Amino acid sequence: MPLFIPLALLAAFLLASSAALQQRAAGRSRFAARDDNDMAVPGFGHLLDLVREPLWLVGWLTNLAGFLTQALALHLGSLAEVQPLMVTQLLFALPLGLVGTRLRMARTAWWAIAAICSGLALLLGVQDRLPAHPPLDQERLVLAIITIVALATVLVTVSRGRGPVGRATLFGIAAGLFFALSALLLKQATDETLDNGFDATVTHWFAYALCGVTLTSLCLGQMAYAVGPLTAAATAMNITNPTAAYALGVLVFGVPAPRGSGVISGVAVSAVLVVGGVFLLSRPSALPRPRHHVP
Repeated sequence: MPLFIPLALLAAFLLASSAALQQRAAGRSRFAARDDNDMAVPGFGHLLDLVREPLWLVGWLTNLAGFLTQALALHLGSLAEVQPLMVTQLLFALPLGLVGTRLRMARTAWWAIAAICSGLALLLGVQDRLPAHPPLDQERLVLAIITIVALATVLVTVSRGRGPVGRATLFGIAAGLFFALSALLLKQATDETLDNGFDATVTHWFAYALCGVTLTSLCLGQMAYAVGPLTAAATAMNITNPTAAYALGVLVFGVPAPRGSGVISGVAVSAVLVVGGVFLLSRPSALPRPRHHVP
């Protein structure tokens, strides 16, 4: 088994644990208690509240550990291989979000998660091993950054006035786009640092873009946790992230597009599994259920 696979799964667990901790801390914030939080956008004051919350700080440190583990996985594997594995965060984030509550995962949600993860695993398995260090097209990278910034701006704008689930979903999609872009820049920065040293990395613009994109992705993620339920936010982020990352791998890193009837069929089946899983998660039957206590 390639080493990037267990590293990516460990990173997924750490990031999922961070999401559960940070969402719980965000639910205690002053923003969450506001009467107008269906129209307002969490700002700098919300972030200042969070950094004073010990639970959020523990979540942030866990997030940092997951970020570094993901960086190593991305160095050892292709962006289009590692990022699909990161969707396994759903396996961890949704049940972790119910820890300490009187709720349990619905059976439909488990089937949905299984379908999503199976679909992405199939997507990874039907292809030949992808090159870990393909050349980067900088012009396409700049175009990708502009496109993602524009899409995220539209998503945040149209979220105003929607219900908690809708807002969390839209913010989650925006965050997922930035997480995918952050992974691309993180891979490039990690490769450059490990191959040529830190001095070489700081001379490239993408190292500074990584800082801005990562900060934006974290802020959008915190906003998604603040405006709605963890289920909606985590699902949107964890589906958008690998999908966008695969597209970025093909467009920016020159990852080979699927070829051959067997590969194309496998990709089509994986898409059906993922879309079906997302549909199941959106159904009322997938909502957490009260635990049954045995007297």
